[in-house]
Amino acid sequence: MALVIPGVKGHLGNTDFYQATMKARDLVQGVRSASELDEWTTMSIEERLQRDPDLKRVKEQIAPYIAESKDRFFGAMVVLVYKGEIYFDSLRDWVSNKAPRAYQSVSDNIGILTIDGGSLIMLDGQHRLLALEKVIKGEVIGDCREDVPNDDVCVIFIKHESNEKTRRIFNKVNRYAKPTSRGDNIITSEDDRSAIIARQLLSEGAPLGVKARGSSDVIVEWKSNALAARSTKLTTISAVYETVKLILRGEGVALDPNNRPAEEELNQYYETVEEFWNVVLEGLQPYREVLEDSSRIPQMRKDDQPYSLLFKPVGQLALFRGLIAATSDDCLTLREAVRRANKIDWQMSSEIWTNVLVAPSGSMLRGEQPPVQGGKLIHYLIAADKMTEEEIANIRREYNIAHGIDVNTAELLPLPKPIAEIFPMAVGA
Repeated sequence: MALVIPGVKGHLGNTDFYQATMKARDLVQGVRSASELDEWTTMSIEERLQRDPDLKRVKEQIAPYIAESKDRFFGAMVVLVYKGEIYFDSLRDWVSNKAPRAYQSVSDNIGILTIDGGSLIMLDGQHRLLALEKVIKGEVIGDCREDVPNDDVCVIFIKHESNEKTRRIFNKVNRYAKPTSRGDNIITSEDDRSAIIARQLLSEGAPLGVKARGSSDVIVEWKSNALAARSTKLTTISAVYETVKLILRGEGVALDPNNRPAEEELNQYYETVEEFWNVVLEGLQPYREVLEDSSRIPQMRKDDQPYSLLFKPVGQLALFRGLIAATSDDCLTLREAVRRANKIDWQMSSEIWTNVLVAPSGSMLRGEQPPVQGGKLIHYLIAADKMTEEEIANIRREYNIAHGIDVNTAELLPLPKPIAEIFPMAVGA
C-alpha cells in the first residue's frame, strides 16, 4: 500500500529529498532499521548500511525520556526509500494565478508525496525508532506513554540510488553530528536534579558563585571537563555535578536524571548540598585562601605544593567520598571531619597517594576507580579512631590490592598513620 502524505521537496548537492511528518505509530509500523531487511544476513560488511543498535541505550535512556517527558523533542529522522518509487505532485497546478504572489512562489516545492513499493529503512535515527517502538508497545512505562503514538515525527525521505551513495550519506550524517559534551548536558538539563543543583551552586551568592580574580566568570570551569595548569578555576562543572550526586546519594536520595522533582524537593536537596559545600569551603584552609584570591590557584595546584591534590578534580571527588563516608554513621560531624581533613598531607608527591590517586610516574590516575579508592583511604585517615577493626582491615586489603600485592599470599603493607595518631591533640584523643 502506497504512503501518501503532504510534504516539502528540497535539493542538496545532487540529492533530492522530501521532508514530511508522520505519526509516531505510523513510523513504527512502516519504517524498519536496516538490520530488519531480509537481505541483511547475506550482505557483506561493505553492503551493510548501519551498525548494530545499542539496545541498552535505547531501553535505559531514550525510551524512558520519550515515555516520561512532556517536553520530549528530537530532530528529523532520515529514511531511505529502498527499492521503491517516490512521486511528488506539487501544488503549482492547483494554485490560481489570482492567488497571492507568496503562494505562487513556493507552490513548486509544496505538495503531496507518494511512496510506492519497496521498504522504508531508517538511515539516521534507528535508536529513536526502536525507542518509540518500545514505548508504543508498552515495554516502557511513563506518564506520557499514551500520548506518544500521536506525536508528529519529522522525517526526511531520500531515494536509494546505490549502496555507495547511501553509505556515504550515512557516514557523513553520523560523523559530523557532534554529540553534546558532558558539560553541555549538565548546563542544559532541566530534568536531572543533580545538574540543576550543580548549576545553582554557581549562581551569584551561592558557594561556587565567586568570580575568578580579574574575570567576570565564576571560579568553576564550565566550558571544559579539564583544568589547564594555569587555570584560575577551582574545579570543573563535571566534578561539581559528581559531588552533588555523592552528597544526595549519601542522604538516601534516589537519583533519576530523567525526572525533574517538584520545586519544593529541589529546594530541599539544594539546601543540603549547599550546606555541605559551604562547610568544605569554609573549613579547608587552602579553599578559604583561594576564594579570597583565585590568582593563587595555579601555584597551589602545582604537583610539589602542599595542597596540590585538593586542586585536582580527582582529588576533590576522593575528598567528598571520604567526608561522606566519615560522617555517614554520625560518629563525626561534617565540620569535625573537614577540620581533621586539614591535617592530611595533600601533596601529590606524598607516598600515601601512590597507586591510589597518583601513578608511580607522578601523574594523576584516571578512571572511576581512583576517586573510590582515594575516598576510602581518606575516610580511614580522617576517622580511623571511629572505625571497627573489620572496617580498617577491609581498607588495608584494598590499599594493598591497589599496590598490586597479592593479599592472599604476601605480607600486607601497613596503612599510613591516621590523623588521630599523628595529631592526637587535634582530634581530642
